[in-house]
Amino acid sequence: MEKIIEYQKVIKTILEEYIASMRSNLEEEVYLVEDALKMNYLIYHNGWKESSRSYGCILHVRIKNEKVYVEYDGTDEAFADVFVDAGIPKEDIVLAFHAPAKRPYTGFAVA
Repeated sequence: MEKIIEYQKVIKTILEEYIASMRSNLEEEVYLVEDALKMNYLIYHNGWKESSRSYGCILHVRIKNEKVYVEYDGTDEAFADVFVDAGIPKEDIVLAFHAPAKRPYTGFAVA
């Protein structure tokens, strides 16, 4: 349980720092959606770019079975590597956006 609490803190801190750095660069809202009970963390953007609507998920991370699942990463940051740099071991990170058959070749956990 202690490991999960630490992962929650690391994820939330990293995502909040990422959002803070983005706010000065974008003309749209970027915000963290957190479901602490089910351990889901999403970064969303919402706004307008000229006359076009801009809305969607930028990143989705969740904790499941004591592992960090990167469900979607639409950033240039490679958040799995950022989490490793913050102390989460590769064997506890699943690149869930890859098909299960491809995960053994990622260098990260398979599930």
